[in-house]
Amino acid sequence: MSRYLISLLLWLPALAAAAVQPPVIHHELRVEADPDTAMLRVTDELLPRDRKETLEFLLHENLEPRLLSPGGRLVRGDRMKAAVPARRWRLELDDPGAPIRLAYTGRIHHPPEAGALHATPGTVSARGIQLSASTLWYPWIPGHLVTFRLHLSLPDGWHGISQGKPSDDDRSWEETQPQDDLYLVAGPYHRYEKRFGPLRAMVWLRQPDEALAQRYLEATGRYVDLYSRLVGPYPYAKFALVENFWESGYGMPSFTLLGPTVIRLPFILHSSYPHEILHNWWGNSVYVDYDSGNWSEGLTSYLADHLLREQRGGGAAYRRDVLLKYANWVKAGNDTPLVRFRGRHGEASQAAGYGRMLMFMHMLRLELGDEAFVEGLRHFYRENRFRITGFDDLRTAFEAASGRKLGVLFEQWTRRTGAPALVLEAVKVEAGEHGYRLTGSLRQTQEEAPFRLRAPLYVQLEKEPEPRLHWLTLEGRRLEFELVLEKRPLRLRLDPLFDLFRRLAPAEIPSSLGALFAAERIHVILPGRASGPRRDAYRTLAEAWKRRYPRVRILTDSELDRLPKEGADWVLGLENRFAGQVWEPLGKERVRLSDETVVLAGNRHPLEGASLVVTRRATVPLGLLVLGDAKRAASLARRLPHYGKYSYLLFDAEGKNRAKGQWPAGGGALEVVLDPSAPAMTVPDHPPLARLAR
Repeated sequence: MSRYLISLLLWLPALAAAAVQPPVIHHELRVEADPDTAMLRVTDELLPRDRKETLEFLLHENLEPRLLSPGGRLVRGDRMKAAVPARRWRLELDDPGAPIRLAYTGRIHHPPEAGALHATPGTVSARGIQLSASTLWYPWIPGHLVTFRLHLSLPDGWHGISQGKPSDDDRSWEETQPQDDLYLVAGPYHRYEKRFGPLRAMVWLRQPDEALAQRYLEATGRYVDLYSRLVGPYPYAKFALVENFWESGYGMPSFTLLGPTVIRLPFILHSSYPHEILHNWWGNSVYVDYDSGNWSEGLTSYLADHLLREQRGGGAAYRRDVLLKYANWVKAGNDTPLVRFRGRHGEASQAAGYGRMLMFMHMLRLELGDEAFVEGLRHFYRENRFRITGFDDLRTAFEAASGRKLGVLFEQWTRRTGAPALVLEAVKVEAGEHGYRLTGSLRQTQEEAPFRLRAPLYVQLEKEPEPRLHWLTLEGRRLEFELVLEKRPLRLRLDPLFDLFRRLAPAEIPSSLGALFAAERIHVILPGRASGPRRDAYRTLAEAWKRRYPRVRILTDSELDRLPKEGADWVLGLENRFAGQVWEPLGKERVRLSDETVVLAGNRHPLEGASLVVTRRATVPLGLLVLGDAKRAASLARRLPHYGKYSYLLFDAEGKNRAKGQWPAGGGALEVVLDPSAPAMTVPDHPPLARLAR
C-alpha cells in the first residue's frame, strides 16, 4: 500500500474504520487515457456484494461522476483533504439490487515530488501513467476491498499493467481475489516473459534490453520458488518487474515499479528485488491492519534482506547493522512502538519500525526454534490470505504452531519503545575439586523499565574449539548467575551474534557516516585554502546536506580555533586545517595517505581522481571527505547518506565505489577475558533459515 493511501486513511478515521474483514466490491472498469492532455475517461459498473440503499465514496475532485444507470441519485458532498484534491459523494439507490454504472472524465496530473526517491499520489502524463487508490481515480469506498476487471484504451505502442491476470494483448486485467488497492501503470513498454510452471514472470522495460530482462526473469523464478517453498504457494498468476519513468521503489500486488537507475544496479537483484517479491506474501496478499501497526515491513526485511545475507554467512553482521542504525538514529523523543508504526518517513522511523520488528522476529525464532517458527509463518499465511491482519493474528499463528502462549512476548516488543542496554559485571572464576564455578551479574542499565530477556552467554572453555552457549533469563533489572563447568573458562561474551534487540555497548559501535548524519547538530567545515573550483564544490556539497538536514551549520576552517565539541563534525578537503585530526589518529593499520595512494584496512588504492571518506570516534563523531573531482560533489552529497553503516569509503574517478568497510569493534562491557593468552572467541552463526524451504 502506498504511503499516500495510508495518509488518506489517517485523514478519514470515521470512514476508514471497518471490520477486521471488510466487505468486497467488484469494479468493471473501462479506462481511456490520453497522456498528452493528462485526461482520463472512465466508466465503472459497481457490483457490491452487500447491497445497501446508500453508498458513499471518494473521488478525485477533477473527476465529475455521472450516474448512467436508472433508479438512483448522486449527491455531492464535502471536499476532503487527502493526498489529492478529493470530494465525498453519496449514491442513493431506489433498488439496491439494480446495476450501478458511473462515468467520469477529468485531468489527473501530479508530477513526482522532488526528493531522494521522487513520489506522486498519481499522474497521467506523456512520460507515463501511475494510478492507485491514493489518486482516487476510481470510486474509493472506505472500509471495502475490491475485485475488478479492467479494460484499457491506450495510445499506440503503450502497454498497461495492473494486478492479476492479463489478456493476451495486455488490454485487460482481471483480479478475483480481494485487493486493498487498484493500480494502473502504463507507458511505452517492451515486454519480456518466461514461464515457471503456473507463474508468468514478466519484465517491462522502457528501452529494449534482452540481457537485463533475462537476469530479472531468472531471479523472479528463483525467488518465487524459494518463498513458495518456505511460506506457501505464490498468491498471483504473475510477477512483473516494471521500469518506472522516475527513480522509485514500489511494491504492488504481483508487480514492482522500480526506477531506471535502480534496476540497473547490480546488487538490486539480490537485495531490493527479493524484498519486493516477498511483499506479495506479506502486505500484498496478507494485508496490514494499519490501525494496529505495520508488521509487514519488518517481517519482509527479515525473510528477504536478512535471510539472503544469512545464506551468505552474514546474518550476525546484518543484525549488528540493524542495531547500529537504531543506535545512531533513534533517541528517546523519536522512538515509535510497533503498534503505532505505519511506514517509513525517515531514518529514525525505519530503524524503529523495520529494525525492531526484524529483531523481534529473530528473537521469536530463537525462542520457538526454527521448525516452529517456519510453521507459524505458514499458518499465518494459510489462514489470512487476502484478509486484513494485525499483530494479534500473527501471535495466534505462532501460538498455534508452537503450542505456547506468547501474549507477554508480543506485548513487550510491539507496545513498548526503547531497548535494553546490558553490562556484564563482577565475573569471577573459582577452581574446585570437580571443576570450575563461574559467577557474575548481568544488568540492564537503560533508564526505562527493565525488559524480560532471554540472553545468550557464550563461554570459551580450555581445549574446546567452539564456545558453549548458556541462556540467561532476566525477569528484572539484574540477574546473578552461576555456571558449573568441568573445564577452565577462558573468555565469555554476551550476545556476540547480535541476537537481541538492544542498545549496542559503546565498544561495539564503530565510527560510521550514520553517526555523523544522525547528530543533533552537524558542523560542515569548508577548506578556506582550497582552490576556487574545489572550494565551490565543497560548498555545493555542504549546502545540499543543509537542505536535507536543516541542523547542518556550514563553517570555514579559518573561522575556528578548534573543532566544535558538540554534535558531529564533517571536515571537507585535505587542504582543511583540521584534516589531519580526523585521519592521523586512526593509525597506519587503518589509513595511510600519500600523494598517489591510500591504504584502507590494509588494502592499497590509487588516489588520483578518487573521493575518500573516513570517520572516527572522538569526543564527537568526526568525518573527513576528500573530493577527487569537483564534478562529483552533487552526486556524493546525494549518495553518502545511503552508506550510513560504513566507517570508510572510496569512490574512483568515475564515481564507482571501490572500497567500503567498518573499523573493528569489540565487546566492551559485554566481554570478559579471563585468560589474556587465550585466542579470540569465534562463534558460528545460526544455520540459515532458508534450509527449511521444502
